[in-house]
Amino acid sequence: MGRIKPPKKISATQKIARRILTEILQLLFWVMNTLRFKNQLDIERPCVMAVYHDELMPLIHYFRDADVTAIASQNHFGYAIAKAMERYGYEVALGSRSRGGMDAFFQLLKSARKGKTIAFTVDGSRGPRHEMKEGAVMLARKTKLPLYLIRADYRGLRLESTWDKTKLPKPFTTVSFNYERFPMEDYADETDISIVVAEAQKRLLALQADDYGNPK
Repeated sequence: MGRIKPPKKISATQKIARRILTEILQLLFWVMNTLRFKNQLDIERPCVMAVYHDELMPLIHYFRDADVTAIASQNHFGYAIAKAMERYGYEVALGSRSRGGMDAFFQLLKSARKGKTIAFTVDGSRGPRHEMKEGAVMLARKTKLPLYLIRADYRGLRLESTWDKTKLPKPFTTVSFNYERFPMEDYADETDISIVVAEAQKRLLALQADDYGNPK
């Protein structure tokens, strides 16, 4: 996968905003060096990891320099996130359902077939929050890689202005992972993908209670 290409037609103001945002995100990533992990993710690799967008931050730190490919929105915010993630050793495909999604999916498919693990934010990039889309299931089906449903439980601060109510980990907080291997083998290839996604969504939600509105 090549280097991240910046969005086209960037104004001077957008360039400044993007640079500031990238540095803010890099500072947040630095803070994550203080995180403690209560348990480890005992998963097969390579695989496809299905995670919710608001719980992504500690997972980014956990899988730093681990040869993982992820997806980010093809906009200035997504570009800033991607640049910050590159410093953590990630490859990032830029795209979403509304823009560049098919290109991003094929980039992920190519990376998966090269033996890379894929991190898929299943409710991104615009939500609705905690509503799983079909991308991760499609990728696992096409590549025959195991699909893992992963939740992260930790103390943090919610960004109310974001669509997903992103949860930023507090410094020195302890992170617990709740996860399971989704049995893709139980579903024939001709099974309607919406049925598989619905069951995966049900299992992902059940891994832990949503603490939004009742912060720890």
